[in-house]
Amino acid sequence: MKSINFDEEYVDLILSGRKKSTIRKGIKSYEMGKIVYLTASSKPFAKARVKKAVVKRVKELNDDDAIKDGFESKEDLIKALKRIYGKIDDADLVTVIHFELI
Repeated sequence: MKSINFDEEYVDLILSGRKKSTIRKGIKSYEMGKIVYLTASSKPFAKARVKKAVVKRVKELNDDDAIKDGFESKEDLIKALKRIYGKIDDADLVTVIHFELI
């Protein structure tokens, strides 16, 4: 079964339902309806169903994307993406993966 790995700091946000998506740099393939393991430090902590995966440019991300990803604003989201990936530009492609816990 495919998995999506998260930093430990996001586990509680996911389990509480405040984080319902994740944004990954590049074009990622996640089939709608597919069941995946959610992992932290490569250890499963939940199962989820992929609701949809949308490819966007960083400049197309908005506050709604940020809130679904557990952040207060697009600005906070971009800071986190830069912390995780290093350099990230407005023209870079990202995949927004929406999921629901099962």
